[in-house]
Amino acid sequence: MNSIASVSTVPSTDEILERARELVPGLRERLFETARLRHLPQVTIDEAEAAGLFRLITPVSLGGAGGGVPEYVELLRTLARADMSAAWTLGFFTAHAWIAAQYPEKAREVMFADGKIPKIAAVGRPPGRAVPVDGGFRVTGAWSYASGVMNADYAQVPAIIDGEHEASVFMVPVAEIEIIDTWFMSGMQGTGSNNLKLDDVFVPEYMVDKFDAFNHRRSPEERVHPEEMYTYMLGDFLLFIFPTIIVGAAETVLEEYRLRLDTRRSLLTPPEVQAETVAAQLRYARAISLLRVAQTVLANAVELSVQANRESTEDKTAELRANLKLDCLSLSKAAWDAVVLVVRGSGTAVFKSEDITQRFMHDIATALTHVTIDEDAMQTRAGQILLGRANMPDPAMFFV
Repeated sequence: MNSIASVSTVPSTDEILERARELVPGLRERLFETARLRHLPQVTIDEAEAAGLFRLITPVSLGGAGGGVPEYVELLRTLARADMSAAWTLGFFTAHAWIAAQYPEKAREVMFADGKIPKIAAVGRPPGRAVPVDGGFRVTGAWSYASGVMNADYAQVPAIIDGEHEASVFMVPVAEIEIIDTWFMSGMQGTGSNNLKLDDVFVPEYMVDKFDAFNHRRSPEERVHPEEMYTYMLGDFLLFIFPTIIVGAAETVLEEYRLRLDTRRSLLTPPEVQAETVAAQLRYARAISLLRVAQTVLANAVELSVQANRESTEDKTAELRANLKLDCLSLSKAAWDAVVLVVRGSGTAVFKSEDITQRFMHDIATALTHVTIDEDAMQTRAGQILLGRANMPDPAMFFV
């Protein structure tokens, strides 16, 4: 294998998280530039790589810090306090390195060559088609919502190999992919979540894995790396991405509101500083209470997930996964309600095009439409599971 970053040069998880906090001012300064570009500026990628962000949960053997779920959640929350699009994209690159670290050995040698951590976009259904050829497969397909692809080295795409029934995943260099510029949004603009297209592109056999390999916990014999993070199934930590960045963004919105209360005067008579008014005091207290609920539920859900993972080598039960999904839905709603509450007390000035509050509000509103936190679908499935009415196999599978 090509050289991997030496252990002495890899920052610890604490150092990476501290460096992430140091990136917040710059990310916030580039908030509107990122939205206009519709993907992350190169300087953001360069700073993230220099800080070692993508190494956070990568195994030590591949040049990572070997961190776990709590550290990953803290990274997301920190970045989201600056820019939700940056948190989403950089968070995905960090998580997708976890995926790449479990590909076949030859693929790991290629992707982690010279101590670098690969930046990987990934898409879901529908699967494309893969035709077996000498040494690999020729893949054809079209996919949407490839978050981060404009800054990525590779994209992982699903396809069904001719003659098989279940999908496999194929790691393809972005240079070989047609990117279709479709990402024109009012929220989460900087994620560059464009469409992808492959037309009979060759993928070596060693750059292929089974789609289902990441949807269940691997047995101790199957694990490639010793770190605790590699005892999880993918959905058990991706579950926390959107709820966490919504909480981080809400924290910033409430901080901005708090600053305005000490300077903004009421337009009513007498023109008091808003922090002196009963209405503002009540509104701020209610918003802080909602945010604290969101923060507490998030912390408890992460702790519960980690504890359950340590207590058994089996997949989490459908009931536990349903409860964790309900927690994520509830905390996301509480954080959103806190944001709406303070925005309604902020006046029209916060809706100026370059105001940070409206930027975060658009981003959170967009995030709440994501399929993974679709309240109707997710709560219905959770109710079926908890009432013993879920008759489909593996009913909690789509709780990601």
